[in-house]
Amino acid sequence: MTVNKLNIIKIVLALIFLSAVGYGAWSAKSGNLMTVAELRSWIISYGFFAPLVFILIYGTMVTFGFPAVLCSTVGGLVFGKFYGTACNLFGATLGASGAFWIARIIARDFVANKFATAKWFHAFSKGIERDGFYYMLFIRFMPIFPFNGTNFASGITNIRYRHFLFATMIGMLPYDFALTNTVVEVGESVANGFEPSPGLIAALSLLAFVSLAPIRIKKYLDKRKGLVRAEAGTGSE
Repeated sequence: MTVNKLNIIKIVLALIFLSAVGYGAWSAKSGNLMTVAELRSWIISYGFFAPLVFILIYGTMVTFGFPAVLCSTVGGLVFGKFYGTACNLFGATLGASGAFWIARIIARDFVANKFATAKWFHAFSKGIERDGFYYMLFIRFMPIFPFNGTNFASGITNIRYRHFLFATMIGMLPYDFALTNTVVEVGESVANGFEPSPGLIAALSLLAFVSLAPIRIKKYLDKRKGLVRAEAGTGSE
């Protein structure tokens, strides 16, 4: 791909991004933002193609750094637990892939400069070089690095796209299901007058476990590393 073509693509992407931001700001100021019910009705109006429309919107927004958790909330409210989980998973993976390829093909230098001073990036790039698929899977299971940052950063590493893709899909599934399930249960609870139910309690417990378990595991691994280093230092003496 020539330099001129790359520059044109960069300009087009920048215009799309600025247009989206401008439209969002105008909508918020003018009070034209959709309610959840209106958004749900609009997506459902596409009938058989509604999931595809949602996945494309989800993927586009995440590609440009929009928080995936907000998109997943909409997916749960629109499609329910199981279809919502599937749509959210494919949407998040599409968005992650979009950011990956933007970094790899179009904005490699920009992304490299952006993350050059980030402490987590150096550990991330070393892990990717050493283990590739398994390290990415570990990161998706245990979101110790920012999701959007990881997507862009992966594009400038030597990880193969198929490893990035499958590790992302497999690793995000537990949290994706837990979040979507919680959104649906909370929505049903609100509809019933904030009545707690066994399903809501179970969903919140699962989400708490999936969210907090990685933190505990990371602390344990860090502690183990510290012990190993201490033992190595003692042994060398």
